[in-house]
Amino acid sequence: MMLAHARVLGYVFNPLTVYWCHRADGTLACVVAEVHNTCRQRHAYLLRPDDRSRAEAPKQFYVSPFYPVDGGYRMSLPEPGPPGPAGSPELKLSITLIRRDGPSFVASVRGTGRPATARALLGAAARHPWSTVAVSALIRWQGIRLYLRGLPVAPRPPRKPQENVQ
Repeated sequence: MMLAHARVLGYVFNPLTVYWCHRADGTLACVVAEVHNTCRQRHAYLLRPDDRSRAEAPKQFYVSPFYPVDGGYRMSLPEPGPPGPAGSPELKLSITLIRRDGPSFVASVRGTGRPATARALLGAAARHPWSTVAVSALIRWQGIRLYLRGLPVAPRPPRKPQENVQ
């Protein structure tokens, strides 16, 4: 099972793609959290969540010009479900960047599952035609605001081979 941002009008930007990988018997084998930056690079974290769907991993990828590659991630990555009050599967993910001085950044993804029928997908694209462009633009706008406030820029380390350019 995969969670990703949809391609809309030929454009997609996925800050985070999550893959829940199952064994033949249906049990969860692992989770892959693939992080993308605005430089078109990506890095995959292979995770073995505990019985509460939590996992930790050292930060190994340059995501933001305002954070060096240090610290680690504390993630909560439960599979979507069970159905919530409206009867649809609920999605509740969170990722916290932990550095020496404590939590520095928290990101979350929340949502409710719906069947991916042709009608539903066309309706979502009609209601939100610029959703992927908006995600990318808002991330860049936030970066500009932080830079203008004087937040220091962390130098980008050399790219590792597994951080493929898309």
